[in-house]
Amino acid sequence: MTHTGIFPDDNWSIGHGETEQGPIIIRVRASEPNPTDKELFSKLIFIRWEYEARDASGLPKSEEMDQMDEFEDRVLEESDRDPSWGSGVAVITHGGVREWRFYTPDTELFQQRFSACLTGLGPYPLDLEVFDDPEWNGFYELHQE
Repeated sequence: MTHTGIFPDDNWSIGHGETEQGPIIIRVRASEPNPTDKELFSKLIFIRWEYEARDASGLPKSEEMDQMDEFEDRVLEESDRDPSWGSGVAVITHGGVREWRFYTPDTELFQQRFSACLTGLGPYPLDLEVFDDPEWNGFYELHQE
């Protein structure tokens, strides 16, 4: 078993469903971090990438999907390698938006390390939003679906 970041393993759960806006795909960490890490990583960051769906599946067109995969691989690999700046907990694809959710102890450090790990890639059409989430509601709401 590999230890990945603040999570005891690298297992993810995947869920598919339908909403009023169409299909939704959710990938979320299957386990939760220990209470100390949850307390430290209390800032939730949403990273959103809007796209035009290729068809009724709601998924992005192939070229854009490849770019999203490149982005996701780089950011998740870097945060798993050194979780001190942030840890990815979920990827949600729905209604023309792919959203990545990260928790961080320090939003400034997150922005610095996030930008640094993307050097040489992109540019990407990203929107970032930061929330205080000491209860980890942005993580647990995805486990209730």
